[in-house]
Amino acid sequence: MFRLANGLYLRLSIADGDLGKENKDESNSIDNQRSLLVNFITDREDMSDEYIEYVDDGYSGTNFERPAFKKMIEDAKAGKIDTVIVKDFSRFGRDYIGVGDYLEQVFPLLGIRFISLNNNYDSKEYIGKTMGLDMAINNLVNNLYSKDISKKLKSALKVKWKNGKWTGSKPPFGYLKDEEHGCWKIDPVAGKYVRMIFDKAMEGCNTSQICYYMNEQKVPTPGKYNQMNGLLRQGNYKMPDKEVVWDTGMIRTILGRFEYTGALVMGRRHTVAVGSKVTRKTAERDVVIRKKINPPIITEEEYEVASASIMFMTKPEYRGAKDFLLKGKVRCGNCHRALAYTDGGIHPKVYCPHKAQAGRYSHCSEDAYPVSVIEGHIWYSLKRILRILDSVQRESEEKYTDNSFTGKRQQRVLESELKKLKNERIHQYEAYAEGVLSREKYITVKKQLTEKIEKIQSEQKALASVIIEEERYRSRIRTAVQQLEVQIERGKLTKEIIDTMIDTVYVYDKKRIEVILRFDDVLQKVISEYMEGAKGA
Repeated sequence: MFRLANGLYLRLSIADGDLGKENKDESNSIDNQRSLLVNFITDREDMSDEYIEYVDDGYSGTNFERPAFKKMIEDAKAGKIDTVIVKDFSRFGRDYIGVGDYLEQVFPLLGIRFISLNNNYDSKEYIGKTMGLDMAINNLVNNLYSKDISKKLKSALKVKWKNGKWTGSKPPFGYLKDEEHGCWKIDPVAGKYVRMIFDKAMEGCNTSQICYYMNEQKVPTPGKYNQMNGLLRQGNYKMPDKEVVWDTGMIRTILGRFEYTGALVMGRRHTVAVGSKVTRKTAERDVVIRKKINPPIITEEEYEVASASIMFMTKPEYRGAKDFLLKGKVRCGNCHRALAYTDGGIHPKVYCPHKAQAGRYSHCSEDAYPVSVIEGHIWYSLKRILRILDSVQRESEEKYTDNSFTGKRQQRVLESELKKLKNERIHQYEAYAEGVLSREKYITVKKQLTEKIEKIQSEQKALASVIIEEERYRSRIRTAVQQLEVQIERGKLTKEIIDTMIDTVYVYDKKRIEVILRFDDVLQKVISEYMEGAKGA
C-alpha cells in the first residue's frame, strides 16, 4: 500500500529551554524530540519510513503563527504528508480551543492522521468520535500552563526593568549597545542628530520645519543610518533603494522618547491576551521608568520643553490676542513689562514692546518668542511639581501610618490615665463623705488630682491638634496631586490651569524662561522644603 510521508512537528519556545546557547543552531529539546519521533516511525510497520521535519525553534505555542507550522499545513493541503506526529499536545499548541479545532475539524477534513506519543493519542482510533474528555482536559491544562508561564515571564521582566536591566532588542536612534557595562552609550554621530532635533524644537520650530532642516542638511534617517553602519539585524526590514527622507512621524517619535534623558522606559505596550498579536498602549502609571541608567543626550527639562512645545503647536486653541491664554501672565525678564502678543497664524509669538519703544537704550531682547515654547516650559514646570508632590505624598503616607499607630497608642495611654485619675477623685470624695478623710486633706488631694486631669486633657487636645494638622497637610497634598493629574491628563493648557496655578512667566531669552507657580502657604512650604532637601542631598 502506498503511503505518503510523515510530518514530524517539533517545537520549543524561548521560555521552555536552552535556545540560543553557545551559538547552537537549535536546542537540545528539539534534538530529543527528533530522536523520539524518528525512532517511533522506524519501529512501526504500518507507517512510511519517509518523513518531513517541521521545526519551530523559539516560537510560542499560544498561537499558530509559526513558519514551520504553516508550512506543514500547506503540505498537508497539497497532499505531501498524511500523518502529523508530535511528542505531546503541548508541542503542537497550547491553545486548547485551537488544538481541538485542528484535531476534530481540519485534520479529518484533510484526511490527516494525528499522533501524540506521550499522550498515547492516535486519531485513527477516534474516527467519527471526539477526542475524549482526558485529551480535552490535557489541552486545557496546556493552555492554563501557558498563561501561568506568561504571567511569570512578565513578572520576571518587571523585576529586571525595576532593577534597571534593559531587555529590548535595539537601543533607540542615537544610542549604541555598551556590551561592557550592560547599558547604552551615545553614538557620537547619531547622538548629534538627536540633539539637533531637540534644539530645533526648543527654538520653536514645528515638525515640518525640523524635517525640512534635516533633509536640507542631508542627515540620514534612522533606518538609513542604521543600514549604512551595519546596525540592522539580519532579517530586519530592508531599506528601499529609492531615497528616504525625514518625515514628521520620525521627528515626533524622537521627540517622544524619554530615553534620551538617560532613562530606561520599559513596558510601553502589552498584549491583550496570551498568544495574541494585538497590543495596546500601557497606562502611564504602569510603564516602568528607571532614570539615570544611560548617559543622557538631553536633560529632562529639555525633553519636557521640546516635546510639549511640539504638542501645543499641533493644537492651536486661539486665533487672536483676545483669546491668548497667557495674557498678562508673560512678562519680560529684564523690564518686567507684559509681553505683547502677535498672531503668527498657527504659530503665535510674544515680544517685549519696550524694546521697540526705547530702541538701543533698552536692555530687553528684540526677539519674538514662540508661544508654544513658553507653554512647553509651563508644562514642564507643572509636571515637575506633580512629581515633587507625588513623592512628598508617598513619604507622608508612610510617615502617617507610623505616626498614626504611635498617636493612637498615645491616645489610649492618656485616656487610661485620665480614667484612673477621675476614678481616684471619686474615691477620695467618697472617703471624705464617709468621714475617713478630713476636709483639709480632701481639698489638697482633690486639687492635685484636678491639676493632673487638666494636664492630661491639655495633652489630649494638643495630640488631637497634631493629628488634625497632619490630616489637613496630607489632604491638601492629595487634593493638589489629584488636580494636577486631571489637568495634565487633558494634554493641553486651559484657562483654569493658567488662572489657578500660574502666577507669572518671565522670559529673559530663548534659553531662559522662568515660570513662577501659584500655591497656597501649605504647598509653598512643602515644595520649598523639598527643594532645599534636594539641594542638600
